[in-house]
Amino acid sequence: MKKFICLFLIVIFSCEKDDICPETTQTTPRLVIEFYNLSSPDEILAVPGLFAIGLDADVLEVPIYNEIVTTRSSITLPLKTNDIITEFKLYKSYDVVDGVVSGNPDTIKITYEAEDVYVSRACGYKTIFDIQTFAITSDSDQWMIGSDILIREITNENDIHVKILHL
Repeated sequence: MKKFICLFLIVIFSCEKDDICPETTQTTPRLVIEFYNLSSPDEILAVPGLFAIGLDADVLEVPIYNEIVTTRSSITLPLKTNDIITEFKLYKSYDVVDGVVSGNPDTIKITYEAEDVYVSRACGYKTIFDIQTFAITSDSDQWMIGSDILIREITNENDIHVKILHL
């Protein structure tokens, strides 16, 4: 009987609440951008065929995990946790026909400060970001016209961080 009680106590106390990271725990948040009508800046306006692709330090394209082409009014983008600059090409009317990409790409560049924050033993650390600048690169066929940083500190994905005005 003593062995059973001892074994029972070991099993109960060997696991702690922190040993499993709940799925509801937010990890490193992504940047959330919402698109608005240039003619009516308070009106949300979906972007047809919106597609994003990352750009590395050499400006080579890097696919974004789970990114799909769809008409939508917002997009959620991952920032680099080991850098202070992330760039993306955002396409309007993206399509691929016979291996040829069509659509209208505009490039955005986000600079930020990153800070690792301890969440728990099971979840580890997450990175939060503080946006310093958000810029849209000018080009001859620019569809994103202006932007406004609404929330500089990116601590979750429940808020809109940047507002973009477009045609």
